[in-house]
Amino acid sequence: MAVTLSFAILSAQKWAWLIAVCAVLRICLTRQLRLISVTLILASLMAGYFYHYQQLMPKPPTGDLILVQPDHSDVSGDQLRLEAQDLATKQKIQVYYYLPDQRTQQFWQHQRETLIVKIQGDYQLANPATNQAEFNYAAYLKQQKRIFYILNAAELKVVKQAPQSFRNGLHRLRKKQLLNSQDLPEPLGQYYRSLVLGYQGQDFKTTGTLFKQLGLIHLFSLSGLHVYYFVALIQWGLLRLRQPREHVALLLLVLLPLYALFAGASTSLRRAVLLCWLHIFNQYFDLKVAPLDCFAVVVLVNLIYQPYLFFSLGGQLSYLLSFALLFLSNFSEWRRTLWLNLISLPLLLYHVYEWHWLTVFLNFLMMPLFSYAILPLTLLGGLVTPIVPLIGQLIAQSFTGLQTFLCWFAKPQFMLTYGQLPAILVCLCLSLLFFSLAAKHHKINYYLGLTIIYVGSFLWVHFPLQGRVIFFDIGQGDSILIESAFHREVTLIDTGGRLNFAKETWQKRNSQLRAERIIVPYLKSRGIKHINQIFLSHQDADHVGDLPAILKHFPVTNVYFPAGMEHNAQFKRRIWPYRNQVAWHPLLRGQSPICKTFACQVLAPETPGAGTNEDSLVLRLLINQKVWLFTGDLPSEREERLISQVPIQADYLKAGHHGSKTSSSDAFLAAVRPKQVVISAGRHNRYGHPHSETLLRYQNAGIPFQTTAEQGMIIWTFDDRWRSFLNGEERKNDYGSVGIKKSP
Repeated sequence: MAVTLSFAILSAQKWAWLIAVCAVLRICLTRQLRLISVTLILASLMAGYFYHYQQLMPKPPTGDLILVQPDHSDVSGDQLRLEAQDLATKQKIQVYYYLPDQRTQQFWQHQRETLIVKIQGDYQLANPATNQAEFNYAAYLKQQKRIFYILNAAELKVVKQAPQSFRNGLHRLRKKQLLNSQDLPEPLGQYYRSLVLGYQGQDFKTTGTLFKQLGLIHLFSLSGLHVYYFVALIQWGLLRLRQPREHVALLLLVLLPLYALFAGASTSLRRAVLLCWLHIFNQYFDLKVAPLDCFAVVVLVNLIYQPYLFFSLGGQLSYLLSFALLFLSNFSEWRRTLWLNLISLPLLLYHVYEWHWLTVFLNFLMMPLFSYAILPLTLLGGLVTPIVPLIGQLIAQSFTGLQTFLCWFAKPQFMLTYGQLPAILVCLCLSLLFFSLAAKHHKINYYLGLTIIYVGSFLWVHFPLQGRVIFFDIGQGDSILIESAFHREVTLIDTGGRLNFAKETWQKRNSQLRAERIIVPYLKSRGIKHINQIFLSHQDADHVGDLPAILKHFPVTNVYFPAGMEHNAQFKRRIWPYRNQVAWHPLLRGQSPICKTFACQVLAPETPGAGTNEDSLVLRLLINQKVWLFTGDLPSEREERLISQVPIQADYLKAGHHGSKTSSSDAFLAAVRPKQVVISAGRHNRYGHPHSETLLRYQNAGIPFQTTAEQGMIIWTFDDRWRSFLNGEERKNDYGSVGIKKSP
């Protein structure tokens, strides 16, 4: 009941309220007055608490002193990230700071003390997701970390060490263990930091991605299993020393909460520690509390501590699979593995959009291996390697061999790109699964219902009735997707990318590419597993920089680019690993690439060039009876040359060069006569795009426009309607009959 209320109130989803009402009605049908009364009272209290928590929006911190724990700092290249506490308001904040030199970098990498730090900068709310299927970092900070504000520090100076305290001592001890674990051979060190110390750094991303791709990520969600190893080890050792069982139990009741604090108190760890603590507590006081009641207490306690507990994949898998195990204890190993996979499948399809064909087999292989080999070996390696390094090396080699084995299965041909299963269908699937577990008869009806949901949702995602043109909010860059109806054809115009400036080795950061963060998840959420063609406007990194990432994740049939760019050294380096994987086609004016669902005219370049702005590929597309014009970064001189040479009138114009004043001249706009203009530009970009001069030209010409910097992802559907995705919600633009904002 509390879980459904948390979704209903904190997510404001109508379907969640429907489930909550159904739960109340089901309880009322029991006709047990005491049960009904207690449930309604607790539900009312939890609902009030959730509503109060949802309304929380603290004011920005005003002080300039923060408290930094040693294990809450992370260094990536020249960027320092701190999870700190403002001393004035006691708020948790996120701080980013660019390190001035390598000496400062090394200080923050190895420092072990709790520090009071003076900072200067402006607090701001974290940026929410502005594209469909994009990870919402602002929501993650608020929901999972209780962080509302971030600060990009202009200055940062250590004032002094914080006073000694028990809590600070735990943080120092954890940081010491994290630093010591760096001496462990990899990947043993990664496993030890993740499973024992509760820390997953940049080095764990590859491993985590592999397990997620293979449908094995729930193994880490159930990773609290190592708590039981600790408890069993302590009990065995102390009982061997002839300590009374009562004293051992009391000691464990004290040590378990301390270990949870020491290891970061992650979602799965809090669940495992509290369940184990209640089990020992019941034994010590000889209480006859059912396991299901203990689980309910754990859920309620953790919901009070973290109301958004079930808004993350980790929280959902951790508690759902632990709950399922209560009903699967009498099942054989293979049946338990099968059921855990069936129960985790709806959540994985909602969050990850893919399913591995061999997931059941891999889980059947890995679950006992994880429980009886990986966890014990990780603990053994962490404890023994400092004394006998050979043991650690042997364990690390075995882990490396295991990951190599698993990597063989992580091939695209083994993956089913399903698309995103709607949240309400996730709840329906889970309900049917648990009803089928409890049912003694007519189980086939539940399985039939599940089959209808999965097949129907798959067809709905993979064969959309309406085509669309997507302008990704890719930052300072361009990337446009054309999806035809029924996904008969998928076309990408530019891939976006980040401009890279020369940096020293120590300054280079491990950061995720924008295409991997925005474009790839969106395509997978739409069930897209193949791209028919990619058009590249020119060689600038903000247009083609992430092309390798797209080619890595999706098979692509054809790539088109302005003729002459194939001789550009930088472009050749980019495409070299994929030179035999894709058909590459240089284009000049007059050539017409064969597209199945829309007509394509190439208006520029006239002659081969080097792929500069002047050589931009200009495309005139006829999409569902509407003409679109895409000009890359073509400058106004080349725009005006086109006016006298080719027909350029269009219904919709993608603004040239991100709305720069060097494009979209008055003469060009008069010739194109667009009904609307879309501008793709980054927020607060260093170039000031779109320039005020350009916007004034649109205003004088009476041309409505919208920008990704203000609207987020912009969507045009083939029925000539516009929508935008802003602040994590998809909204219909209310700007007149065609839904575009007119310039002021």
